[in-house]
Amino acid sequence: MGTGYHGGFGATRGSAYKMSSSDSSVPVITKVIRKQDIIDALMGVTEMSTAVAKSIAAKQIGINILGDKLFEATLDLNKVKDPKGVNGYQDGVQTYIRRSAVKGFSVFLHEGVHAYEFLNRIPQAEISSRKGERRAYWHEHEYQVKKGEHIEYKDLDEIIVHINLNYDP
Repeated sequence: MGTGYHGGFGATRGSAYKMSSSDSSVPVITKVIRKQDIIDALMGVTEMSTAVAKSIAAKQIGINILGDKLFEATLDLNKVKDPKGVNGYQDGVQTYIRRSAVKGFSVFLHEGVHAYEFLNRIPQAEISSRKGERRAYWHEHEYQVKKGEHIEYKDLDEIIVHINLNYDP
């Protein structure tokens, strides 16, 4: 199975979490987000965002945007220390995004990188490892820079510090 949770409280038994941005000045997208909006936003920005966009368009990667209660109900609470801190997760080729966490399209890329790797037969343990998180965060960072979105971490060093502080070895 294997699920990658992204909220910032460590990786355990095939799961990984992405910590939410502490910058409350970043606006949350409140309009309805269509699959085509995500594809359009990711297409042509970076090599990885284009690969993820093409995989979404080909229905190889699923996108599921859920309200807070439903999102938290889908989490495996045995593996998640703080459900409110999780913004998205990947389960196989499906991605699940907390609607209130959508501040731009990079969250779709981050989870999409994990699903893309799963699609390309990278083992879930590798995807959910610190190394796998480093790859997803780096692709997300490159996308944020090129797209002009809010940059969550200024460079790879900041990404590594974040992962070392928030993810189990």
